[in-house]
Amino acid sequence: MFNEMDRLRDSPPLIDLLSHYAALAAPDRQAWQDRRMAREGCSAREVTGLHGELIAYGWLEQNTADTPVLRAGEAPLSYRVTPAGLRALKQLRAASRA
Repeated sequence: MFNEMDRLRDSPPLIDLLSHYAALAAPDRQAWQDRRMAREGCSAREVTGLHGELIAYGWLEQNTADTPVLRAGEAPLSYRVTPAGLRALKQLRAASRA
């Protein structure tokens, strides 16, 4: 059986992306964040796949309703971490300390 927590633990790029959105959410978890368009060591396609995984696991939600005017090469106010995403990071960090 596939375990999302195992996948998260074994994927530094996935941890990095989820942590990125969690850090942006610290002041206001309800605020939408601009999409992270790039990650060192990952192609644009890989970054898109990572976003898709986070959405599939329920750790990131996508804003498809209220978006500002689009700009080339950007995706403003597109994503925010979910409570489940914050819990997953908390579990991961607790397990790494154990």
